Amino acid sequence: MAKVLREDDFAQTIAAGTALVEFYSDSCVPCKRMSPLLAQLEEDGVVPVYKVNIVHSRSLAVDHEVQTTPTLILFTDGKEAARCHGYLNKAKLHAFLQEAGVAR
Repeated sequence: MAKVLREDDFAQTIAAGTALVEFYSDSCVPCKRMSPLLAQLEEDGVVPVYKVNIVHSRSLAVDHEVQTTPTLILFTDGKEAARCHGYLNKAKLHAFLQEAGVAR
């Protein structure tokens, strides 16, 4: 299960390596539909997955210019490498990661 990040541990967690961060809200139905797909990615070892609740960590959402949920941001060594918005089915999620050079 993806770890929920907050302001106090966000920067340190994504500072090194590659990480996929989902910005979500508890009331977002597409976010709930994506949760099992993201959990499977992490379980398969494709990429570490983290979550940021935009209600509880509003400053992170503002800092990363998140305007809709879900927003997926792929970070490499603390810098944004790729971004997508909205629900992605399994095929589109893998295509997003392949285009970013993470998945094969």
